[in-house]
Amino acid sequence: MEFKKPSGTKVKDTIALTGGVLAGGAASRGIFGLIHENQATEDTAAAKKQENTALLKRGVMTVGAGTAAVFIEGKDLVATLVKGACVGIAVVQGLEIVKTLAARGGVTPEVSATTKTQKILAQTVGLGCPCNDTKGLMYSAPVFSPRYVHTDINAERENSNFGLAGDIWNSQDIWAKPASA
Repeated sequence: MEFKKPSGTKVKDTIALTGGVLAGGAASRGIFGLIHENQATEDTAAAKKQENTALLKRGVMTVGAGTAAVFIEGKDLVATLVKGACVGIAVVQGLEIVKTLAARGGVTPEVSATTKTQKILAQTVGLGCPCNDTKGLMYSAPVFSPRYVHTDINAERENSNFGLAGDIWNSQDIWAKPASA
């Protein structure tokens, strides 16, 4: 390996490759969302089947994109960009497979890790942030209830005895009494 002053063509190719990898990686998440939809279920067998189906689809995407990258020929910017996109798809979906298999295999998530080695391993396989775990959302979706009931401002103003000059804009014009009242 040698370090040399890069030429303008090398810089353009590297930018195209990097842009393709980023775009392909981001697009792969959207593509996966189109071909796979998780259904909320409390049945563990159904959840396991969905996870296995997702792993299979991710595997097909990884192998397909990697294979496509191998067969792309050309030295122009478009070929480099498309090759980078294929690599990005393969990398992102491959990392998602590793993350799923690591969680299934018993790798301790970072929040539960007690040693520095466990924390590093969790970060490496993608189990570092509990915000990335969506399994809990499948089983218990949050329920939101509004604290205040929204009222129609125009109806409130028409029913009031104040003229336009006497109106005072404050939160009472926008919100009614709490729903529990």
